[in-house]
Amino acid sequence: MVSHKIRAALVAALLVLVPLAGAAGADAVPMKKKWYSSATCAVEKIGSGDHGDKQLKGNGTGKSKKAAENAAQSDVQAQISQKYGTGYRAHHCTFRSVFK
Repeated sequence: MVSHKIRAALVAALLVLVPLAGAAGADAVPMKKKWYSSATCAVEKIGSGDHGDKQLKGNGTGKSKKAAENAAQSDVQAQISQKYGTGYRAHHCTFRSVFK
């Protein structure tokens, strides 16, 4: 029969060793979570008031939800500038964001 003190020592040793078993190495760093966002925006010709039926989607990441949404909207604006040139902008964007 195992004494109470030996059992306590074994349990303490296991509590120390079990978390290390899942680590890839002694220098393993836990992954940092960040915000991921997608934006769907209408394409508007500036000054016309016409929002049209054109929509583009973009993606972005950031340390905060707002930063991820701004990055996603900037992605859409970059696509608009490339596809339509100057005089157009992203307008009335809707966002979907997740923290993982």
